[in-house]
Amino acid sequence: MHIFIGGAHNGKREFVRNWMEEPSQWEWVGEGHAWSLDRLAEVDSEFIVLDRIEEWLERSSMDEADAWNHIIKGIEGKETVVILTDIGRGIVPVDPEQRKLRDQCGRLYQWLMAEADEVTRIWYGLAQTLKKRGETG
Repeated sequence: MHIFIGGAHNGKREFVRNWMEEPSQWEWVGEGHAWSLDRLAEVDSEFIVLDRIEEWLERSSMDEADAWNHIIKGIEGKETVVILTDIGRGIVPVDPEQRKLRDQCGRLYQWLMAEADEVTRIWYGLAQTLKKRGETG
C-alpha cells in the first residue's frame, strides 16, 4: 500500500494521477460518487485508489476500528493507493463532532501508515517521502 497525505487542496490527486504509469487500470473509490465500504467490496480491479476516507468516516456511524477492518478486508491482495487529507495539523476544532472526526481519522491514519509500504506527503504539489519499506534512514 502506498499512502499519499497532505492538506486540502495541496495537489494530492493530481500528483497521484501523474505518478501512475497506467492510470486506466486503477479503480478510484471515493471520487465522483459517495464513498462506501459496499463500493469497496464490489471493486473487481486488482488496482485500487481509496480517496476521501475522511468524508466517508464523517457520514458513517462506524468507528475507526470497524472502518480499519473493512478497509483491510476490501484491499487484501490488491495493489492499493490511499489518498488521505490531513485534517488535524494540531488544530483542535471547537465543534465536538469535528473533534471526534479528527480523533477518529488520526487513529485510523496511524494504523494505515503502520501497514503502508510507502508514505508520501504532498505539500503544495511537492512530494516528500516519509516512509519507504526496505530503506534505512
